[in-house]
Amino acid sequence: MKNLLEDAVAEAYDSIRRRSPEFCGCAKCRDDALSLALNHTAPRYATGAPPIGAALSRLELQSEQGRAKVIAVVLEAMKRVAANPRHTPPLGSPDVR
Repeated sequence: MKNLLEDAVAEAYDSIRRRSPEFCGCAKCRDDALSLALNHTAPRYATGAPPIGAALSRLELQSEQGRAKVIAVVLEAMKRVAANPRHTPPLGSPDVR
């Protein structure tokens, strides 16, 4: 069993993070943002080998509207994590709060 949104959310995070260096890219902030984003989306589970229904869900997630929804949720999660990081900023880096 696999939540197909996990890969889509991780890809969106990585894409946004590369273009937005103001967001912390440490493992803790990444995990927090991914978890928060996934908790604010309906899961898209697929089972089997190959997963039945996975093709339709992947098509939906690859559509322009599907990608936009995922990006919006991930961006909001990144902003929330940046506003309330669970660690102190590294020395010499600006505080994004």
